[in-house]
Amino acid sequence: MKSPLVHAVDVLGTPAEARHLAGELAARLADSPDVESVDWDKASASWLCTLADGGRGRLALAAPADPAAAPERTYRIVATFEQGTPPVAEAFFAAARQLPFTSTEVAAAVSELPLTSRLADRWPDKPLAGTGLLLTIHHMRDFLVLVDSLLGLGVDPAHMTVIDKEYPYAHTHRVDAHLVQRYGTTVWRYRDLREGIEDHIERVAAAGKRSVVMDDGGYVMPTVLRELPEQAGHFTGLVEQTTSGIRKVEGLDLPLPLFSVAESDMKGMIESYGIADAAVRNTLRLLPDEQFEGQAALVLGFGRIGHEVARVLEMRRMRVAVFDADITRLVAAHEEGFLTGRSLEQLVRTHRPRLVIGCVGSRSFGAREARLLPERSFLVSTTSRNFEFDLEELRADSTAVTDRGMLGTGYQLAGGPELVVLGHGMPINFHYAESLSNRYVDLVLAGLAVGAVALARADERLRPGHNVAATNTILAEAGIIDDYYRLYGPAAGGERG
Repeated sequence: MKSPLVHAVDVLGTPAEARHLAGELAARLADSPDVESVDWDKASASWLCTLADGGRGRLALAAPADPAAAPERTYRIVATFEQGTPPVAEAFFAAARQLPFTSTEVAAAVSELPLTSRLADRWPDKPLAGTGLLLTIHHMRDFLVLVDSLLGLGVDPAHMTVIDKEYPYAHTHRVDAHLVQRYGTTVWRYRDLREGIEDHIERVAAAGKRSVVMDDGGYVMPTVLRELPEQAGHFTGLVEQTTSGIRKVEGLDLPLPLFSVAESDMKGMIESYGIADAAVRNTLRLLPDEQFEGQAALVLGFGRIGHEVARVLEMRRMRVAVFDADITRLVAAHEEGFLTGRSLEQLVRTHRPRLVIGCVGSRSFGAREARLLPERSFLVSTTSRNFEFDLEELRADSTAVTDRGMLGTGYQLAGGPELVVLGHGMPINFHYAESLSNRYVDLVLAGLAVGAVALARADERLRPGHNVAATNTILAEAGIIDDYYRLYGPAAGGERG
């Protein structure tokens, strides 16, 4: 007899909120083409779901057996698949995962993002009312607060499109469900990026509007300029959050202004340490039984993130080496006391790192270097998507490739060591995690909205191409950095000496 399959989601809220959320889910399941009927079973206090092809599922609302071991006001919504074929089970769980957040959960996120949540108060004239928005931002709770503020700034939800990057975030399905069910926003998956862009342009252009892109990783404009060049004129500007996104548009002739939050002083000085710390913390979370103190580590790339990753690893008592193809950055790493070398291959051969963290944003490490690693080594990426390591080369050079589930992918190199690429090569700081705390990321999210407003207003300082100096000026004028300092700077009563 096969054991039933179970999917459980913990939600925070009042008893009424939890009951309402479970009831909504039961109603959606009843409307699903893969579910024939949903009936309340009083004896088991659950909804019995009769599925296609004779399958059977069940939906129930439960409370923690040990309330002291869970956050206050925690409830668990449990979907159980009891009978049927794998395709029926997959369809049942796909529908059961679509749980928006409760009002209690949203209120908590709003309180953690005071700058982002109050953006509409800065511009009561709703400057985004005549603009469409196409967003490719990480699907975490903080994103919902940003979306709520953008709607408050005048964006029509019918003219907002979100691209789900399909990372395994901690709450990715719930974020998608909230966007669709609570805001009425259109969500497309990354695998259907071009189709999503075309659909967005068609909807927004039909309303006589043009759009601003808010991107995190350089997904939209390279696709538009290479595959849909005749549609490029629909967009009035691009806000980019990441350095990897900047690299992807550097070789393109941008016909519109780029508001570069990625290269701004604000992001570089405040956020980089948080990203590095989250990357290392998530790495250690996935490897709780490993001993890294005193071990060798290698950081690829000594930009803003790589610099901070090297420092965090050093604070973790690891012996840290750094490689960067840019000689100026390599000199900087050397003068900060890190082991360096002009040849990556030679540096790996002599340093023998068990932990390699890539922060370059492009192919930085392949099978030739991996063969020089010691046994039980780990490769970790902080780069958008899986671009940091040459995974195809590693696979081709391996005698066995093993899916380690949440941990990542194992590679047994032919005649070489066994290694694990954590998180399957995707950015480790987002791997089943929320990455930065909401209060930490608040300033950058607010900065993205500042950029969208400036582009929608056609600020004359923003010209086609990069606008780093103008970005810094506009962010400073917006007052969000001043507010951040007032919130988290010196306590009232005088500055620290």
